[in-house]
Formats: sequence, structure tokens, C-alpha cells
Amino acid sequence: MSTAITFLTIGLFCFTFVFWLKKSENKHKYERAKLVEMFIKQKKIHVDNIFIGFYFDLVNDAKGRNIWFFYLRRNTLQYKNIPYDDLFQIEYKLDGQTIHSIARMGKLKRDLVVVNDTSTTGEVMENTNIVVDENYRVKEITLTILIDELTPSTMDFVFVSSHFPVELKNVKDQDAKEWFQLLTDIIQEEDRRLKN
Repeated sequence: MSTAITFLTIGLFCFTFVFWLKKSENKHKYERAKLVEMFIKQKKIHVDNIFIGFYFDLVNDAKGRNIWFFYLRRNTLQYKNIPYDDLFQIEYKLDGQTIHSIARMGKLKRDLVVVNDTSTTGEVMENTNIVVDENYRVKEITLTILIDELTPSTMDFVFVSSHFPVELKNVKDQDAKEWFQLLTDIIQEEDRRLKN
């Protein structure tokens, strides 16, 4: 009888702990969403596409030609504005391995200043060394963006994160694929615009 009560107590404790953890997570997400909405209204950002994740939000403003990145840090909204013409390279990664990648044609601004002779083709590159099918097991799906500034910076956007490997067919990775395609289209459009 005492063993049953012990197991029941442990089970109740675990349930309560998970319940409060989830409630806190939802509160954090709600507060960030509220602050992002106020920021969008205040800055008059035109929202064409939006991703609302657990840790960050992304907004595509096609009218202003910007990608906005938001996250909450110590109850303060942090953001980064990434102009379309500063997007240089996008990588779609599974567990840190690049599967698809595209870079703008030409050189980084830094390479133009220091006369470095490395340029890219502007084509979508596929990693043929990794066979990705629906049974491929993954723990993390990330988009990595290289921002073309005088001091180039990279940003990693984690769309899916799991403690244990999960078969790709059971992972909700549609958002990562859609944003990779959207950013690819933006890079290709910027290349076409600069050619003309």
C-alpha cells in the first residue's frame, strides 16, 4: 500500500512539474508575441510571412524588403533587421550537416574591401554525400543565414529540436522548408535585380 502511495506521489509531482513548465513556456511565448505585435504596429512593418516559434519569431516584410528576427531576453524584446540585400547565404541543416545551400553571386562586402578572390555562383547546392529520406533520423533542423556586412555575421534559426533522434517523416519541418525556399527566392531575386 505504501509503495502505491509513493508511486502516486511521484507521479503527481512529475505531472505538476511538467504542467507548470509548459504553462511557463506558453506564458513566455505569449509575452513575446504581444511585444512583437506592438513592435510591428509601432514600426509599421508590413507582414507578408510570419513564423512564431518557441524561442524566436521571423517576419518577412516584402514591402520594406526586410527580414525581422525577434526573441525575448530577460523580458525585453530583442530584434535584428536584416535587409534583403544583406542576405548572402542560406543553409538548410539537419543535425549541423548542410543539406541545401544557396549563396548570392559574387563576393561578400568584406572580400571586396580586402580584395579577396572568392566568389559564389548563386546556385542552390545539394549535399549528395547524405541520403535524406523519410526514415532519416534527426534531432535538430536549422537554417543558417550569413549576413553580408563589413564584418559578416551568421545567425542560426533552430526550427526543430529534440533530445532524441526522430524519423524525418515524423518531424514537422514544413516551416523550415518554407523559410528556406522564401529566403532562396529573395536571394535569387536580389541577384536578378543587381544584374539589370
